[in-house]
Amino acid sequence: MPHHHNKTASGKITHLFGHRFVLQTQEGAVLADVTPHGLEQIKLALNDTVTLEGEMKPSELKVERLTRAGKTIHIEHKKKHHHHHHHDSDVDASTALASARAASFEILGSPRPKPKHFEVLGRRKGELCESHIEFDGHIRKSKHVAKDDQKWHSDLQGAV
Repeated sequence: MPHHHNKTASGKITHLFGHRFVLQTQEGAVLADVTPHGLEQIKLALNDTVTLEGEMKPSELKVERLTRAGKTIHIEHKKKHHHHHHHDSDVDASTALASARAASFEILGSPRPKPKHFEVLGRRKGELCESHIEFDGHIRKSKHVAKDDQKWHSDLQGAV
């Protein structure tokens, strides 16, 4: 898990994208996220000078405090809840497998559970494919798999 740290940055707003904006500081540009809720609290404009405090993520600063012209607002970011559905007893691979079969895939190996879908290796019209199938059976995508693909090595033994 990457280590995120708190950061304070001051500068001028150079670009606005909804609830995100670019702050030009002496150290360089910082992408900042004030959330839609934060945007309801304060109207930002190009060339505003602001001071931000928040958690620095790899791609952006999650702003928790924004100060402009002596006025400070506090912004609460919702924490992401990581639902690992494949550990739930009500989710199993049967729906994904039924969808793959209905799409004319010959199933090879066992479905691999992911947080929001199953990955299923199959063959259709002689081609090996990896399908991402959501828990409701919707096939999100299928892509070609080479017969020597290391990801599927154990499932491909004897299947090629």
